[in-house]
Amino acid sequence: MSSAIKNTKNLTGKIEIDRDERRHVCPSTHALWTQLSVAQQASVSSMYNYGYELSFIRTQDEITQVVMLLNEAVIAIDEEGTINTQVSIHIRK
Repeated sequence: MSSAIKNTKNLTGKIEIDRDERRHVCPSTHALWTQLSVAQQASVSSMYNYGYELSFIRTQDEITQVVMLLNEAVIAIDEEGTINTQVSIHIRK
């Protein structure tokens, strides 16, 4: 096991990974969903109807954006639920 990843066991026996190594963990859609505002949840739900998938949540300078993908198309949803289809976010593959 890599020394960079520090695992700990909680009382239920589950292994938890330190937040510093979160980039190596793919959270479930439910885990991401619980971090969204009600307005973001409504917008994400409407974009699911068009085939977009919740990819990740970006928080920068205390501003949270939801990033969704459909093939190569990227959209972002701000905290107020506004959908931005003209985002300049580079997605690593």
